[in-house]
Amino acid sequence: MKKLYISISLLSFIVLAIIGCEDYNDLTAPEINFGSADFNRFVCIGNSLTMGEQSNSIFASAQMYSFGNIIAKHVGTTYAQATISEPGSVGRLEVASLNPFTLYTNPGQGSPTNLNYPASYNNLGIKSAFIYDVMNARSSTTCYTAQPPFNTPNPFFDLVLRGLGTQMELALSQDPTLITLWIGNNDILAFATRGGLFPPTNATLFQNQYTQILTSLSSTGAPVIIGSLPNGLLTPFFTTVGPGIGLALQGIPGAAGLVYQTTGAPGIAVATSSDLINLSTLVTLSGSSAAGLLGNTTGKYYTDNGIPVPAGVDITKPFGLTPENPFPNGLVLDPTEIAAYHALRDGFNQIISGLALNFGYHVINWDDLFTQLASTNGLVINGVNFSSTYIQGNFFSLDGVHPTSQGYGIIANEFIKAINEECNAQIPLIDVSTIPGSLVFEGQVSMGKYGIPVIPYGSLDNVLF
Repeated sequence: MKKLYISISLLSFIVLAIIGCEDYNDLTAPEINFGSADFNRFVCIGNSLTMGEQSNSIFASAQMYSFGNIIAKHVGTTYAQATISEPGSVGRLEVASLNPFTLYTNPGQGSPTNLNYPASYNNLGIKSAFIYDVMNARSSTTCYTAQPPFNTPNPFFDLVLRGLGTQMELALSQDPTLITLWIGNNDILAFATRGGLFPPTNATLFQNQYTQILTSLSSTGAPVIIGSLPNGLLTPFFTTVGPGIGLALQGIPGAAGLVYQTTGAPGIAVATSSDLINLSTLVTLSGSSAAGLLGNTTGKYYTDNGIPVPAGVDITKPFGLTPENPFPNGLVLDPTEIAAYHALRDGFNQIISGLALNFGYHVINWDDLFTQLASTNGLVINGVNFSSTYIQGNFFSLDGVHPTSQGYGIIANEFIKAINEECNAQIPLIDVSTIPGSLVFEGQVSMGKYGIPVIPYGSLDNVLF
């Protein structure tokens, strides 16, 4: 009798356990309605935003949160990337001090960890890729920036393409079933991050290249989700330093404003405190350290950067406060250049939306997201606060341009929304609060009296999307 009682009890426990497991699975793993979305051969074409760059570097612990990889893991499909071990590609920014907030450029370099993957990568994003590169670049020496007058080969093309073809050829070789395309950002961003000194891509070239890209992709018959060009001037790369300089100028007796060089006439211009605080003149994040030298009469800006003093500059005059020793042109985006950037971006986005309409492809407009991030209140997603404030805003990484891991989660959700709409699917959005925050500080962050971080000279010289 005792044995029978034990057997009945054990059987009851097993039955209850099975029922309990079924209930648990029903609650935690609901069936996803994919509609017509087919992720079996999911391919992403783009630049560093697709590759998963953070803090001016490509490294595995950030790449695992590339938006494509986040989506692939969310829907349970295979997704391969070119990866680099820690600390990543050279130049990774890290925090050296919280008070004052100071960055450190890690001189270490990781190694490729997935070069022998026996097929083309799903993630074909390449750091610093331009629109020309999608159809034409096969290596570091044939990419856009390797050509005159830039003459700067980009080794990330060798890492991703591995001599197998162009981004487009590798995409088509996979017979893709779903494609994301987010390219063209660098064709205008490089102009802005370098204070107007890098030539933007010609609009005719942009249209021709984009037409070729969509024509090629149309041969696959797969849905193509296109990212438009976001307003890069709303990122902390452009909004952090200028207001701080404006506040500092208010404490300097007799200072008319920031005296800076211009590309063309008049050669020298002045931005008042108000101009800088209200962002009608922008100082890039690369100008952070130079901002601390306002009024300096030693030529320290030039000696610290290892560059000769330009002809006509008198370093015995107060730096950035006099026409004889002006703030460098490449660190300032003045009102004329800001207007040029907006005209370029508007024109390129019109090209993208017009061509996408012709081909029947969905375009994600980032303006609402970036505008909300830059607003006073920012936005709250899954209980987490996000804004475009440098560091504390939680959306942008240490370079002020590329998203954090949670920021990429938000980007992934925008692509999922577009896929749902395009493919009549009901894929649930990702809870970004479950993604680790990549900027977690144990102590209080202090940007100092004027809110200007300390960033090593030259560490942001190559920032691009």
